[in-house]
Amino acid sequence: MQTVAVIGGGISGLAAAYRLVTSGQDVEVVVLEASDHVGGIVRTEHVDGFTIDGGPDSFLSMKPRGIGLARELGLEDRLQWTNEANRGSFLYRKGALHPLPEGLTGLIPTKLAPMVKTPLVSPRGKARMALDFVLPPRMGDGDESLRAFISRRLGSEVFDNLIEPLMAGIYSGDGSQLSLAATFPQLRAGEKEHGGLIKGVLAGRKQQAMRAIGHQTQQGFVSFRAGMHELPDALKTVIETHGGVIKTGRRVARIDRLDDGRFVVAQDGENRAWSDLFDKVILAAPVRAQAELLQHLDADGARAMVEIPVASSAAILLGYRESTQARAPRNYGYLVPRIEQRPIKAVTWLSSKWDDRAPEGHFLVRGFIGRVGQQEVLQHSDDKLVGLVRQELLDVNAISGNPVVQRVYRLDEAMPQYTVGHLERVARLEAAMERVPGLAIAGNMLRGVGIPDIIAAGEAAADRLLRQEGHAGG
Repeated sequence: MQTVAVIGGGISGLAAAYRLVTSGQDVEVVVLEASDHVGGIVRTEHVDGFTIDGGPDSFLSMKPRGIGLARELGLEDRLQWTNEANRGSFLYRKGALHPLPEGLTGLIPTKLAPMVKTPLVSPRGKARMALDFVLPPRMGDGDESLRAFISRRLGSEVFDNLIEPLMAGIYSGDGSQLSLAATFPQLRAGEKEHGGLIKGVLAGRKQQAMRAIGHQTQQGFVSFRAGMHELPDALKTVIETHGGVIKTGRRVARIDRLDDGRFVVAQDGENRAWSDLFDKVILAAPVRAQAELLQHLDADGARAMVEIPVASSAAILLGYRESTQARAPRNYGYLVPRIEQRPIKAVTWLSSKWDDRAPEGHFLVRGFIGRVGQQEVLQHSDDKLVGLVRQELLDVNAISGNPVVQRVYRLDEAMPQYTVGHLERVARLEAAMERVPGLAIAGNMLRGVGIPDIIAAGEAAADRLLRQEGHAGG
C-alpha cells in the first residue's frame, strides 16, 4: 500500500484526497491541515438566520470541474442559481452608480447598443474602442500585461473604466502587472486567429453556444443552498468514508526526502510534534507555506514559488433589518474601479443575489476591501474595516441603520498574482516535480484561482501520483 500525505485541507487538497481514495488503487491518504477546519478560504457561518459565506460565495458553472465534482458528490440537488428576478450589476463612477453594460463576455464588450449608450465611456473612448475592428494583430508570441493588451486593442479608457474593476474582482490585482498569457490566454488567441479582440470573443461565443446545444446546465454563477461549505463538508465525508484520514491543527514544518525515496513529514500541533513517513506527498497549502516546504526538496522550485506575488483582502459581511434607513437594492451589487481611489472594491447584495441568505425582513451585504496597490488599508482593525464599509453604504446607498450581524474575514496572502512571466514560473514548478519523484503540487498558484480551477489542480496532482509506481530508491 502506498501512503500519501496531502499538505493542506483547502478545496484543492480535499479534491486531491478525494481523487486518491476513490481511485480504486491501494493507497492510504492522510490530509494534514494547519487550521482547525477544512475548506481553506471557503467558510460558511449560520448566524441568527443569516447564511454567511466568508470567502467565495459561488463559482462559474461553465468550468466543468465545479459542477462535475458536485454531481459526483451527490450535491446536484443542492446547487443554487442566482436570483434572476434581481439580475443586474452596477459600476460606481464619479459619485454615481451606472448599470454595467450587457454583453461583457470574458471582460470584453460584445454588444454594440449597450456600449453606445453607457456613460461609463466617453464618445472619444467609444471611437477608440471601435478601432479594434481595423487594428492589425501584434506580431510575436511574447507575454504582455493585461492592461497593455486591452489598451492596445480597445484603449486605456475602456480598460480603466470597465475592464479593470471586473478583473480586480477576480484577481485583486493590478492589470499593468498581470500576465495576459496566464489570466486570459483566449483573448490573445482570438486576436491572432480572427484579427481583432472583439471579433475573437464573438467567434468564441458562437463556438460555445454550439457546444452548449442540448446541454442542460445553466450558465453563470452557482452556489449551494446552505452556503459554499457544503462542498468541503461533502468532500470530507466521502474521504473519511473511503478510509482517508483528515487531521486538523497539524502544521507541517518541514519535509525531507530520504535516500529510499520516502518523505519525512515533520508536523506540530496541540503542544507536541510528529514526524511521519510517506511514500508520496501532495503540496496543496497556500503559496507561501508551499514555498517554505519546497526549500528542502527542490531549491529552484522553491525560488519559483517565492517569485509568485500574493495579495491579501478582507470580506466584511453585514446583516441588517430592513427599515426606512436600511433597504437593499434588488440587484447583485456594484464594482468600484481603481481610479476612484476608494477603499472598497466591490459591494454585493448577497440576499438579493441568492435566495435564503437572510431571514424574513432582513438583508445581507458584503463589502470587499484590498487589492494590489491598496494593501495598507488591511492593517486597520476589524472595527475600522466595518466602519469603512458602513460609510460606503451610507455614501453610495443611503443605508444608515445599524447592522444586527457583522463578520470580518481576512484572506491573508490568499490570492496569488499571475504577473507577467507566470507561466515560466509554473514550468519551473513542474520541472521540480520531475526532479522529485513522488511529489505533486496543487493549489491556486498554478493555472486558475476559481473553485473549478483549484479542484482541477488537485485532481491533476492526484492523477500524477497515481500514474507513478512505487519509487523506493528514488
